[in-house]
Amino acid sequence: MKRDFVKILGVKVDSVTIPEALEQIGEFLSKTSPSIICTPNTEMMIKAQKDENFKEIINEKSKLNLPDSYGLLWAARFQTLWSPNIPVLREIIIFIEWLFSIILLPLFSRSYHYPLKSKISGSDFIWDIAKFSAEKHHRIFLFGGGPTVAEQAALRLQTDVYGLRVGGMMSGDLTKSEEVIEAVKKSRSDILLICLGAPLQEQWLVKYLSRTGAKVGIGLGGTFDFVSKVIPRAPIWMQHAGLEWLFRLSIEPKRIARQMALPKFMFLMLVDRLKENHSS
Repeated sequence: MKRDFVKILGVKVDSVTIPEALEQIGEFLSKTSPSIICTPNTEMMIKAQKDENFKEIINEKSKLNLPDSYGLLWAARFQTLWSPNIPVLREIIIFIEWLFSIILLPLFSRSYHYPLKSKISGSDFIWDIAKFSAEKHHRIFLFGGGPTVAEQAALRLQTDVYGLRVGGMMSGDLTKSEEVIEAVKKSRSDILLICLGAPLQEQWLVKYLSRTGAKVGIGLGGTFDFVSKVIPRAPIWMQHAGLEWLFRLSIEPKRIARQMALPKFMFLMLVDRLKENHSS
């Protein structure tokens, strides 16, 4: 399958549906060398602007980057909006487009599915991976989260997905990386799901995935917390409106500093678009 991606602030983000992403994983599993999959969101985009090594991992080491945020779908759409070539008027139009596209996102989120086809949240995609693995008889391994979180997530996945084979699970203790490598290798797991947060999980995969014997490694952020129900997910309507960040902030006010990544990301998109149009 030919890779179809959009560059947002210099970072590749793939335009795929969930069935297409699963098809890609099937292809990766048939290869001899392991493949890394990332799930970038707005916070990761901001980190990539400050960390060139992290940006290189996403752009060069990762074989598939799934947009885990409506903010990325908005950004990809915003980049395509028309603007005139007349100086000053061009800047005014771009600012108006920027402002109204942000305001309208919660109301018309489905209309932002271009040029990125869909938002693929790690917390949803893990269930698709589990069903795919069960159908194709692949074994998965869960690594990450706090004490017992991976175990709780694995139990729920196995309970809800008939025939799913879990090779093992370990909490996200980086001091036990060698033990994790050996455990994955002994389990003969095909897919390694890792939740250490970015950029640690991506760096870990680059450094160690080839030693585990797993053919696919996927960084999923805080997904185990949601699957295990340690942290509740936002109502469906908030997910579809791109307001998961607001729900998360309401139950974890201490995340305010991290949530500032969203307005910063949107501001950087405006600046980037103005610079691009100015240079052209």
